[in-house]
Amino acid sequence: MTMKPFSGLLSIFAASLLAVTMSAAEAPLTIDKASSHVEIAVKATADSFVGKLADYVATVLVDRDTGAVTTSKVAFHFSDVKTGNEKRDREMNEWQQTEKFPDGDFTLDSLTAVSPEKFTVRGRLTLHGSTHDISFPASIAREGARVTVDGEAVVDTRVFGLPVIRKFAVLKVDPLVTVRFHLAGAVAAP
Repeated sequence: MTMKPFSGLLSIFAASLLAVTMSAAEAPLTIDKASSHVEIAVKATADSFVGKLADYVATVLVDRDTGAVTTSKVAFHFSDVKTGNEKRDREMNEWQQTEKFPDGDFTLDSLTAVSPEKFTVRGRLTLHGSTHDISFPASIAREGARVTVDGEAVVDTRVFGLPVIRKFAVLKVDPLVTVRFHLAGAVAAP
């Protein structure tokens, strides 16, 4: 996969920023993209589908001692959401006004433990040039240096100023989309 200039610059910037801001107990999680994924499930009257985020930059810091995630940000280009149907991808980008609002991101604000591996995640999602608070359940598991983060968030696209898609008065795309993610990686060695 060819990395876009934005992604490469963002990765360098994020790594530099992490080196300056992380405490001695924090370590970056090196994401294994081959075993990680971000998917967006969309329900529609006649043509439900799942889009996959083909590229993204995930910056996750983990406490070396406890395995707790201390910081997380996922940045992406909306044009990197691929559904397997080029026409649908073009229409989706027109709907989202991707030329005007190319980037999105999620920034973690807090994790509240529900059980040792289950959490309520609170953070800010930026999409279509608008930022809103969201919360959702997630699980974080650690086995040695390996960490996996799984979650599912329902996002109401109307909150971000996006119109409900309707065609022929009877076909409709549900404005509530489900974002599912699995991030797997290893804590960087000290």
